[in-house]
Amino acid sequence: MVARILDEISNNPPKEVKALLKLAGIVVQDDEYIKLVNEQLRKTPHFEKRKYFLEMRHFHTQDILFLMHACGDGSGINTATLMPLLRRLIDWGLVLDQSMFGGLALVDHMWNKDRIAQFLQLNILDNVLLGPSYIARKYSRSVPAVYVCKDGNEYTGTGFLTTTNTSGKKFVIVSAKHNIDSEEKIEFVGFNEIDGCTYTPISGKWILHPKLDLALIEVKCERNPPPIFPIGTPLVLSRTITLGYPSIATTDSSYMLAHGGELNAIVNTYHGEDRLIISNFVSPGNSGGPVLDEAGLCLGVVVNSFETQHQGGTEKANSAIPARHVLDFISPFCN
Repeated sequence: MVARILDEISNNPPKEVKALLKLAGIVVQDDEYIKLVNEQLRKTPHFEKRKYFLEMRHFHTQDILFLMHACGDGSGINTATLMPLLRRLIDWGLVLDQSMFGGLALVDHMWNKDRIAQFLQLNILDNVLLGPSYIARKYSRSVPAVYVCKDGNEYTGTGFLTTTNTSGKKFVIVSAKHNIDSEEKIEFVGFNEIDGCTYTPISGKWILHPKLDLALIEVKCERNPPPIFPIGTPLVLSRTITLGYPSIATTDSSYMLAHGGELNAIVNTYHGEDRLIISNFVSPGNSGGPVLDEAGLCLGVVVNSFETQHQGGTEKANSAIPARHVLDFISPFCN
């Protein structure tokens, strides 16, 4: 039920989401949060008894209504919308549920200040509140098609905008090396424009990983698309999202395809490489695209499928290079 409500909310984020994000930004500021608590909660029952705990970021379920109302547009807060959002915060460890102490307790929740600060810095707090559909839309401008030409024929791969610098000063597009390897007589043509967002290579030259199927190019970008940070933690059976540009029969252009799946295994190959095995449907054109987790962090980069021949036919396992290798690769170019 909660998941269905969140899917509906993600299509048209209500005012409660905006208010909650604003409140979270205040939570991480000591003086501002104490000021807000004293202004908005001083008329609540037993305030003087609760004041110390409230200022230490503990709160009662009803308190958040007052705090969010103060951060909203003045039209009130819908509890039917708020409660799924609060549950989402608890699920992600952004709020600690202390209701075990009983209904007579002065407080029953606590903000996790440090974790909230991390999520805000990475610009993913809205992701965990609103879910996969929202994540796919949010990062659609951050995942361009990579157009190339070989032997006179045009092909499409996928890349994604990333960085290690949360200040947003240096960015690169990462893709699969086999998409643009000049030694294979592949000529890079450019990126597509996505909702007015354009990517301009700074040097015009792709840098190839010496061993792995990875490549990067430094870029300037218009309209400030959100970068995808390659710091996700792969957990077997966790939910995954892939974004990319596979060929779609009879369509008139390159279209991004989003697909939900799960991480099935972390394996090692005969060549000594570690890979993620995912259930997401990917095909030629997806190579170089990101594998995202439920927070919108990059878990890996789609590169190829492992195929096994057996009596019943061919078994395919879609694989991705883990994000830790991407992070190591891009770090010298983003600092």
